[in-house]
Amino acid sequence: MNTATNTEVQRSMTTDYQYPVVECDEQVTVEDAPETDPAGQSILDSAIRLLADGGLTTFTIDRLASEARVSKTSIYRRWPDKKAIFRAVLDRWGRRAEVTDVGDFALELDQWYRDRQSTYNAPGFRQVAASLMELAAHDRDIGVAMAADRHSSWTTMRLILQRAIDRGEITGVVDIEHLEQFFLGPIYYRTLLDGQDLDDDTIEAFRRLALVALGYGNGNHR
Repeated sequence: MNTATNTEVQRSMTTDYQYPVVECDEQVTVEDAPETDPAGQSILDSAIRLLADGGLTTFTIDRLASEARVSKTSIYRRWPDKKAIFRAVLDRWGRRAEVTDVGDFALELDQWYRDRQSTYNAPGFRQVAASLMELAAHDRDIGVAMAADRHSSWTTMRLILQRAIDRGEITGVVDIEHLEQFFLGPIYYRTLLDGQDLDDDTIEAFRRLALVALGYGNGNHR
């Protein structure tokens, strides 16, 4: 992903911007703001903006209170410390990809790629993801929560693959977990490690290679 200009970053940080969320099925709910607490949700959205804007090094409770336009007491009433806030952010940031069962593996795969392309290319995605990954690397509790989130996030792809196996579209698979990672790995690497967009040509290349690997001839199956 190319680095955004200052103007683009400022525009993406506006209060009405809907930040992208990563694919997640089961919620990792630890000290998170319930759906009946709009103020708490707003605070978490502000925390996501701060992570996207400056990462962990500039993240403080004072800045969060200022960004969210609330008192520090209001924040601490919901979360006792920054770790609890980050774990709640992880929960709010997560959702599963939305794919409809249409009875055809290739068509469902197209839906999944489009969903992930939109999410991963959104402003701030890489910065927030990098911040959460850094936290997970240095804090065991957050690492465990992120691992739970990551594994639950694979559920959509797992369902797509399982349906294809059940329909006989994919055969000879004995390890669906590794097959799952085969699809997820390239988009994670390109966006998070390589910092590049998931453009249409890249998505089409990943799709074609995956279908060829699974025995769909030249990968042009529609």
